[in-house]
Amino acid sequence: MTDQPFKVLVVGGGAGGLELACKLGRKWGPDRVALVDANLFHIWKPSLHEVAAGTLDIHQEGLSYQMLAHDNGFSFHYGPMTGLDTATRTLVVGAVVDGKEEVLPERRIGYESLVLAIGSVSNDFGVPGVAEHAFSLDGPHDAERFRLRMLQLLSLVDVRKTHDPSAALDVVIIGGGATGVELAAELREASSLHAQYGLRHIDAGRDVRIRILEGAPRLLAPLDEKVSAAATRLLKQRHVEVTPSCRVVRIDDHQVSDADGNVYPADLCVWAAGIKAPPLLAQVGLPVARNGQVKVDGQLRVEGVPGVFAFGDCASCPQPDGKTV
Repeated sequence: MTDQPFKVLVVGGGAGGLELACKLGRKWGPDRVALVDANLFHIWKPSLHEVAAGTLDIHQEGLSYQMLAHDNGFSFHYGPMTGLDTATRTLVVGAVVDGKEEVLPERRIGYESLVLAIGSVSNDFGVPGVAEHAFSLDGPHDAERFRLRMLQLLSLVDVRKTHDPSAALDVVIIGGGATGVELAAELREASSLHAQYGLRHIDAGRDVRIRILEGAPRLLAPLDEKVSAAATRLLKQRHVEVTPSCRVVRIDDHQVSDADGNVYPADLCVWAAGIKAPPLLAQVGLPVARNGQVKVDGQLRVEGVPGVFAFGDCASCPQPDGKTV
């Protein structure tokens, strides 16, 4: 365990957590302010679809937490949050493992004030096969895994085209929100570029078939209908199929099934149908709402847990009108 507890310990190096650590670090210094994150580099989460498509290079665009810590006066601790003892005000940071080798051991870090800004993870709503057969874009590692698999399958289709003109790659994106729509557009652009550079037998518009399955009657349902209509029109112009009012009930190897009995071929499947707070929050005994978000008051203090704060996607904050954000 650290010799002295940090005045402020921030968990989660997303946009909010990182900005907080930088501001407090410049004020109090690395002996009093620390940031914990499971990744070594910061990538803005709304850009993960670009990493997945290969149009953004994580190694060029990512910001090193260690560099940011040096420049902004906080200390950085690499590893995932795996436990929390609120009685002793101690955070458990899990071991970092590369393959089978333990790079960093489990550590315990003391704090006076803890700020949880760990964001969200994909919500599969209990649909069978999501964990086994679909990619999510919860972090840089997920996006990079998807990118590599996409390249492998594109190369395979390119080889097959030499003896089977009908060979194609079917990509199914489940969820027509911002992530799904942006990913579809980026994948179309990326597949066209790959077809121009090296994959000589692929016609991207014909041989890379991209489909969005959306449960609501239209894409981008929370936004104005004009925005939804424009996005749908632009996607169709780019040869992206859009299937609204489609409730996915099962994902198997190479296919997706909906509630109406339709089956869609899927060599590559992405789940972008919703988010929830990380289950760890409930597992460590924090008070959570139905969606798993930590319950906080108007000052972002976790209900009934002194010294712990939370904000962002992992928190549920009540508003004067009775709603929560």
